[in-house]
Amino acid sequence: MQRLAQITGQAPLAIDSGCGQEKPLTLAMIDETRCIGCALCIAACPVDAIVGGFKFMHTVLAEDCTGCELCLPACPVDCISLVRPSPAREWASEDAKRSRSLHERRQQRLARAPTESPRPSSRADLLEAARKRARARTS
Repeated sequence: MQRLAQITGQAPLAIDSGCGQEKPLTLAMIDETRCIGCALCIAACPVDAIVGGFKFMHTVLAEDCTGCELCLPACPVDCISLVRPSPAREWASEDAKRSRSLHERRQQRLARAPTESPRPSSRADLLEAARKRARARTS
């Protein structure tokens, strides 16, 4: 808000808490030993920063992750956590431009994608299949 106020020559305004709270830059990290390959995090990521295949382990591309937290509630086994980048850094305007570009590319890709999916038809079916794979892996 301070930088925006300087650019516009106006007094800085308070951040609207209804739009979220300002906090340090964080990145998603997947505990790959606990990942069951359900792919729900991939679908939730607005910048395609999570890669992996259905029924396979997933990982986060740190350079693309915005720390938006949208993948956290999507994960049925809570194997995703947020960590500070190393070395610690702050969000920069270049990060915002890159993230906007990644999001726009994702939107274009989704608009071109076929509507049918070879995956199970419902979230319940998907979760049950993931649970079976996890049980088989631990047996």
